[in-house]
Amino acid sequence: MGGKKIGKPPKGKKRTPISRSGRTVTPLVRVTPLSRRPRGGEKIRLAIATQPALLRDVLSRLLSREPDIEIVGQGHDEDRIVEVLKAVSPELLLLDYEALGPNSESIIARLRRIAPRTRILVMATRSADEYVERVLRAGAAGLVGKQLDFVALLRAVRAVAAGEIWANRRAQALTLERLTDFSGGAAEPEGQLTRREQQIVDGVARGLRNKEIARQLDISEKTVKSHLNNIFQKLGLEGRFALAIFDQSQIQPKT
Repeated sequence: MGGKKIGKPPKGKKRTPISRSGRTVTPLVRVTPLSRRPRGGEKIRLAIATQPALLRDVLSRLLSREPDIEIVGQGHDEDRIVEVLKAVSPELLLLDYEALGPNSESIIARLRRIAPRTRILVMATRSADEYVERVLRAGAAGLVGKQLDFVALLRAVRAVAAGEIWANRRAQALTLERLTDFSGGAAEPEGQLTRREQQIVDGVARGLRNKEIARQLDISEKTVKSHLNNIFQKLGLEGRFALAIFDQSQIQPKT
C-alpha cells in the first residue's frame, strides 16, 4: 500500500526492539547463571546462622530462590545452631562470625565435632589473612567477606558444598604452612602411628567420611573416631582438615 515493506533483518543481526511510542527499547542483558553442581538434581541442604533476624530472613529468601539450594534450618546463637545441626544434618552451615561473639573459633570447633558431616562457610566483616587462617584452623571450610556481593556468596556456597576450600590463595598458603610447620619452637610430632592409624589417615586424605572408613576397614564408626583422636594428639593437629592436608612423609609408622 505504498508503505515501505518491512522484511526480516539481515542474517546475523538482531532487530532493535521498539516500543509502541516509537522509542528504542534497550534490551535486557541476560546474565549467564553460575555453574550448578552436577549432583543429579540434588540440592544443597543449607542452614543459616546469623544476626540480626532481618539479615537472616533476607539471606534465606534470596538463597532459597536458587534452584540448587534448599534452606533447611535457621539459628541465631550456638544453642539454636546445635539444635538445627542435630535435627536436620545440613550439608552446609552458613555462619556469621561476628554473631558468635569473642569465642568464634571455639564455637566453630565445637560445631564441627557435633556435626562432622556439615561443612561450615563463615561470613565475616573482617576477611584479612589472619582471620581466614583462624577459621580454617578451627575447622571451617572457608570464609567469605560481608563486603562482597551476593554473586560471590553464591560461588562460595557452591564451592564449599562441592568439597572445596573457599579462601584467598595467600591465606590458604599461610594456613598450610603453619599447620605443617613443626619448627620455630613447636614440638616435633611423634609421628609414630600404628598400622591401623595409618590406614585411617589414608582414608581421611582420600576424603572418606568416618562411616566409609569404618566400612572399608570392617570396624565400628566409634572406633574410627577414637583412632582419629589419638592421631590428632600424636601429630599435634587440630582437626580433620589439618590431617587431610598434613604432609604424610613426616609420619613414621611403627613396624
